[in-house]
Amino acid sequence: MLNLIKNELFKIFHKKSTLIFLIISLLYIILTNVIYRYYYNDISVSSSTYFEDKEYALDYINNYDPNTDNLSDYSYYLALLDCYGWVDDYDVNSWQYNVIMNNYLTLAQEYYYESHLDTIDEANITNLKDAMFKMMQAIEKDDWQYFANLEQTQLKETISNYETLLESDSISKNDKIEYQKQLYIANEQLNLINIRLDENISYGNDYLNTAIDKINNSLYIMAEYLYSPNADNNYDDVLKTYNENQYILQNKVDNNNEQSLRGIIVNFFSEYSFLILIFAIMIAGGIVSDEFSKGTIKSLLTIPYKRTEILLAKYISVLIMVIFIVFAILIMQLLIGGIFFGFSSLSIPVATYNLATNNIDVLNVFNYFFVNFVAYVPQLVLLTTLAFSCSAIINNTAFAIALTFCGMIGAEIINSLALVYNIKFLDYFVTTNWNFQTFLFGGSSPFELSLSHSIIVCLIYLVIMIAVSFIWFNKKDIKNV
Repeated sequence: MLNLIKNELFKIFHKKSTLIFLIISLLYIILTNVIYRYYYNDISVSSSTYFEDKEYALDYINNYDPNTDNLSDYSYYLALLDCYGWVDDYDVNSWQYNVIMNNYLTLAQEYYYESHLDTIDEANITNLKDAMFKMMQAIEKDDWQYFANLEQTQLKETISNYETLLESDSISKNDKIEYQKQLYIANEQLNLINIRLDENISYGNDYLNTAIDKINNSLYIMAEYLYSPNADNNYDDVLKTYNENQYILQNKVDNNNEQSLRGIIVNFFSEYSFLILIFAIMIAGGIVSDEFSKGTIKSLLTIPYKRTEILLAKYISVLIMVIFIVFAILIMQLLIGGIFFGFSSLSIPVATYNLATNNIDVLNVFNYFFVNFVAYVPQLVLLTTLAFSCSAIINNTAFAIALTFCGMIGAEIINSLALVYNIKFLDYFVTTNWNFQTFLFGGSSPFELSLSHSIIVCLIYLVIMIAVSFIWFNKKDIKNV
């Protein structure tokens, strides 16, 4: 048996198509790293957007008609032009740029809106102008704490107001729930501001600010989850986002950074799964049928081995090659990624929220890769086995490969139907069960299927495909081949 496997592996490695595929894989990996290295931080995109927005704002203002156009939009574009005229002095990643395009923009928009109303509140206009002037001074003095303290004061007032409202005996049940949500959001935002001040985290675009923004963006849904959970909603994603970014703030770990070698390894199977599947299907779809098309099947069956042993050796060889290509791409990625990004990011662990234990699981990059690889194997093996079975039964390489790719495309359609229309018999179809990555870290199937159900279904399909292949191959008449 070992000699048969060695012989099959020798034939696969000496195919021109195998060498061509490895070269294409190398070029694809280089392209992927170029995109990660340069696309995710392409300032020219921001600059292009800047000029488009500025041009549109000028056009809107010049053609503004108070009788038909929206005053709020007009005020926004006036404020936007003010900010664009100011931010040129600051780097796009600076805290000044951040507060100008957020805090100052909001205040300036309110000022222009109030200034163009038919009835003008002079006291309010004066207060807005005074607040804008203080903001300008704080920015020029490099005093980012001014904005944090301002937010802190406003949030404390908001919290006090909601606490007072909740003490009332006359509020309705729905109002009480809504006030509890708003109080929760305000308290969480206050905690973030306190962390910003205590840890000296100035406004900006670094990983700590990204974590703060992600937590802020998740707070409304977190409030829904805590105070009015709906059985029809899935809160898994927001729970992961909230807890993983809290971990980043507490431990100062750049867990969100995808623009690194570590980031590509973390996303390895989403980036390279199609490449892996192409190779697996190409090898499996031709390993038996090529023997028939080349006329070598007769000489192969004359060697002193049973047909079952010959076919088993081919199947094992295919599985070995599948494992080989995964780790070959991994090694190429490590080498190419190291050239583009260096290797230092590999020391940063992966922190992911476990929905089952309600804790953060911390793994090194390679442990995380291995866990995902194990969960990805069932889908990979099932598609490979399908191509292998087609190759053994149909004896046509092109048709075996095409049929398997049709199966891949059809899987997306079938899974969409299962989700949208809740078609129960599709729970027993292989495509709704083969993605075991959804079960990682306490996750669940989007089709509400249990882990044991998915394992059993996948095993049944695997056994059927292998059994049919072996029975068919053993009974095949090759006299006329």
